[in-house]
Amino acid sequence: MTETVTYKVEMSLTGRLTQLPDSQKIFGALIYMYAEQFSSERATLLVSKIREGELYFSLSNMLPRDYFPTPQTYLLDPSSGQPSDRSDSKKDKKIYKAIKDRSFMKLAEIYKAMDNPNHADHLYPFACIESSQQIHAAIDSLRYDIPGLDPNVYSVPEVNVVEVLKEGRKEIVTKFSFYLCADKCDKSAELLDALQHAKESKRRFFLGPRASQGFNTFVVESVQAHEFGDSGGRTNTYLNLGMLLPQAIDFEESSLKLFTSERRPYHSAGGWGKELSGQFISFIEAGSIILVTEGRKKAGGSILSPFNNKDKPRDIVFGNAFLLPIRLDRRKQYDAPVTS
Repeated sequence: MTETVTYKVEMSLTGRLTQLPDSQKIFGALIYMYAEQFSSERATLLVSKIREGELYFSLSNMLPRDYFPTPQTYLLDPSSGQPSDRSDSKKDKKIYKAIKDRSFMKLAEIYKAMDNPNHADHLYPFACIESSQQIHAAIDSLRYDIPGLDPNVYSVPEVNVVEVLKEGRKEIVTKFSFYLCADKCDKSAELLDALQHAKESKRRFFLGPRASQGFNTFVVESVQAHEFGDSGGRTNTYLNLGMLLPQAIDFEESSLKLFTSERRPYHSAGGWGKELSGQFISFIEAGSIILVTEGRKKAGGSILSPFNNKDKPRDIVFGNAFLLPIRLDRRKQYDAPVTS
């Protein structure tokens, strides 16, 4: 079994956000960066090895630094074995709101919430996403030199990731990180070298739409090997940190939240293609609790894009989400040997 290494990539937001980048967007940006430094042909080979399972490579979503997605579905599921006072509906609503408010928590607080979700409203700090609309105006009268033409006013959806340090005290988050786990080999070493070069050159990563307007741009601050410490020994239970296309997991014993999206080809000149529709795919969202059956490396996978063709050999749907091993005593544990 090939040894794997985990890295924490710390990044800074250089402008504003319209969305928090997921593992698929990060994967696309990393492969584009790799192709820039080496070659398109080598990038295509790397993608092929990842898709075929010859190289294990997983990514998390972009996360507020040192925070993790809260396992909300598990905590709110009465069948999960969590203590809850269902006779008190007012208290129940308060617990529900407290858990839903906490989109991201530190690992110690996640364990406290798992031990007793009734105390979730006392757990600080946490992070959440707040949405708003930013108003923009395009002055067509200047553009077309037609005096008196009304400006074209439109709004852009915007989000702020907010850290709540205690009740009533908030700070906007500009420091983020994502996690990368890969087989220790020449290909993954090249990708890490490219990331280090991006850090040294202060290369900007465009991880979402409207980058030309200053949205969704990040720079790398550090790339370091990372260990999460003791997770209670060997385990088959994981907290999902990215967008997972499941392969070998126990669906009955996992606590899952699904995200379904429509897949459409993107054309640089015309935007999202409208000629094809109806291609939908479902992922397991970050924050789900995953019980694996054949080891972490086989829990998820990537597939060819439904629009894959010979002109775009690197076009895949990336579904190898980073899985964080956790302790979960109340859930079923497999007697089979645990592999990484």
